[in-house]
Amino acid sequence: MKPAAAVVEWAVMTYNIEEMTTHLSKGGPALQDQTILTLSDLARIGEQIPGGYFVYRSDPTQELLYLNGNTLKIFGCETPEEFRELTGNTFSGMVHPDDRERVQRSIDEQIADSANEQLDNVEYRILKKDGELRWVDDYGRFTALEGVGRVFSVFITDVTEKRRAQEQRLHMELDLEREKRESEIKSEFLFHISHDIRTPLNAILGFAELLKRHPGEPDKQAEYIGHIRQSGSQLLMMIDDLLDLSRLEQGRLENNVLPCALAEKLDDIVSIFRPQAKEKQITLIEENAIPDGRVLLDGARFTRVISNLMDNALKFTPAGGHITVSAKKTEVSDSGYARYVFSIADTGIGMAEGFLKDIYKPFEQEVNSTRSGQQGVGVGLSIVKRLLDIMGGSIQAESEKGKGSVFTIFLPLKEVNGEAAPQKTGEPEPEAAPRAEGQHRILLVEDIEINRMLAETVLEEAGFQVESVADGSDAVEIVRDNPLWYYDLVLMDIQMPVMNGYEATRAIRALPRADVKDMLIIALSANASEEDKKMSLQSGMDHHIAKPFDVASLIATINEHVCRKKEAVHGTR
Repeated sequence: MKPAAAVVEWAVMTYNIEEMTTHLSKGGPALQDQTILTLSDLARIGEQIPGGYFVYRSDPTQELLYLNGNTLKIFGCETPEEFRELTGNTFSGMVHPDDRERVQRSIDEQIADSANEQLDNVEYRILKKDGELRWVDDYGRFTALEGVGRVFSVFITDVTEKRRAQEQRLHMELDLEREKRESEIKSEFLFHISHDIRTPLNAILGFAELLKRHPGEPDKQAEYIGHIRQSGSQLLMMIDDLLDLSRLEQGRLENNVLPCALAEKLDDIVSIFRPQAKEKQITLIEENAIPDGRVLLDGARFTRVISNLMDNALKFTPAGGHITVSAKKTEVSDSGYARYVFSIADTGIGMAEGFLKDIYKPFEQEVNSTRSGQQGVGVGLSIVKRLLDIMGGSIQAESEKGKGSVFTIFLPLKEVNGEAAPQKTGEPEPEAAPRAEGQHRILLVEDIEINRMLAETVLEEAGFQVESVADGSDAVEIVRDNPLWYYDLVLMDIQMPVMNGYEATRAIRALPRADVKDMLIIALSANASEEDKKMSLQSGMDHHIAKPFDVASLIATINEHVCRKKEAVHGTR
């Protein structure tokens, strides 16, 4: 049976022909000639409609009374029986389950609005017989038929392709808007970071020039060197903040927990900021009520959290102000965890209440550095928040414009019992020139000439014998060509043009020589992340020192590793 004929047959079975023809004979202007339309006439008219057309009861059953062949085609059905099986012979069965509530609510609201003249228009999804998802545009009219009751007569059109085109256009508009916003954010960020990086660079270059102009004036030279070191530290902190933020967003920072004397750790951090506070004429008060003992702590992350907060406090507190760092232990749980509370309070410029909700967002600054006069790229507090999340802690901020800010940290830490606190190693005094312990020959591998000159000067002044090459391939060749145990240490850069430090280390370890297995190789690289350090060790290196290096720390590390390595291999030569 052809679909059109089947529809007519179904309609004949469904309708009361006498009631329908009686109603149609009472029609409006189109039927003023009292022409009697039969149901077959109605079916033929329905088949001429260039889209889907159907009639359904408006009662709770929503029973379908008539549909044309194009409706079957839209749903991918060949016969009314297939359609009834697919939809349950109801309007609600035609609509995708996830859209039914929305569609019915919209129809009810439109019909209830007298301005719509009992017309409605909705779009919804349908599922064809083969499972394909399509969109249809639905125009319906509510009316009452004698002998039939209240019904909706509905025209539907498949608008899937139109819908997809609209969605594609919307996605393109959203993508363009997002790209525009990202471009604006990037431009603004680059503007501010350029200013904030150039500021300490200006001080470094300017005071270096003053150093050159004032030979033989030790007091001025000491002052200029202090300014250069302070500006260099500011610049390094900005770079570290940006790198840490990137690693945090990529989930590449892990909690490295070790036993730590917490009270001493906090004292050490605060002591770093005392010279800066003194120079700015700010009173720095420490109220450390943490009892003696050790906890499991990621010391590097903890240092970064407290240091960022103290650095902010110093930046935004004017001369004559106060900064108070307090710490205490509160309740202890049965599992051995104690809750520690740290507070950094200042009498600085403070923040507006409305800005507090945004302070942990990256690059957010209530007043940027070009107006505040303070350097920073606006990621410090974001890093603090994310590091505390990793450590299982939390932070609260209170501030009032013109009166200062208070940042309070809550950190649960597991206490470690019965372990002695580590003894501090005897580091050289800041004024003392670090020295080599014994006669040691170092191979320095560094491709950047100025960095090579700096390292050579530092090492030679400390008493080491230094030979240098500019690439990893040269390092492999010179180690291969010299006698056994000729070098006590190789200081290896990572990023080099021909052969990088990882490749050079593996190549040296693979040389057919008796000394390469125990040869001391230490990375000296601007690759400074924990992941970079792991890669150095995995390539066969013994240690990793990040640039820019501290001279005293560099010499102490070399002495420690050289002595330890010589003791380990003593008697094997």
